Amino acid sequence: MPDNQKPQAPEAPMPYLNPRFKIKLYNWDTFVGPAAGEPSVDFTATDYDGNEVKLSDFKGKWVVLETGSSTCSQYTKNIENMRALIAEFPDVEFLVVYVREAHPGERLGQHKTFDDKKSAACLLTSKYHEHRRVLIDTLDGKMHRAYGAMPNVVYVIRPDGVVHYRCDWTHIAGLKAALTDRENLQTVEHAKIAEISSQRSISIAIRTMWTGGFLALWDFVVAGPSLLKKHKLIDAYYDEHGKFKNRPGA
Repeated sequence: MPDNQKPQAPEAPMPYLNPRFKIKLYNWDTFVGPAAGEPSVDFTATDYDGNEVKLSDFKGKWVVLETGSSTCSQYTKNIENMRALIAEFPDVEFLVVYVREAHPGERLGQHKTFDDKKSAACLLTSKYHEHRRVLIDTLDGKMHRAYGAMPNVVYVIRPDGVVHYRCDWTHIAGLKAALTDRENLQTVEHAKIAEISSQRSISIAIRTMWTGGFLALWDFVVAGPSLLKKHKLIDAYYDEHGKFKNRPGA
């Protein structure tokens, strides 16, 4: 390094418990976390009763992990559709891992304590009629950050702990295909914006974000054009390369 060149300060990590939704708070450029064929990352979460639960507790079973929150309509849109998959694949353990609020606002803000997070997680059952077992991630999101930190990722874990399938957005058809073909690793790990949006009605989107409040709705509307552009850039990248990991910035 030349003597007259100052060393660059390391880039600050993105904040996790963000008080408002902003596109830049998410890592759109790399699918962080284990890919198909790689060992899953063990983690410890807490259920509604306060019991600690580890992913490794389910070794020997097929497991579906979906991340979500009470202000994420990409997640809430899936709740009813998951019932059919659970009935079709009774040998699979379907779990929801509660992460940070995707769209916090004045009605439901970002979690400041674990009790805040637990109270917000209980809304999944009381308000959205979630029927799966809900596990609550740590306040600082250890599981979430290890598995990509996007609002609504889904993973299928094999009985031996290896990742069978992952997707950056939960897509019911893609998940069903992955659970149907268990002999081969599933490497299609992206759901296009048209696919995930077709499963989400306007009423679901508004109702879910209103859980956060007016600010949650406002932030989403303001970010809408940029968010759509970001999704389309990622769709185009997948069309060309087929993989998400280590792609250049979109």
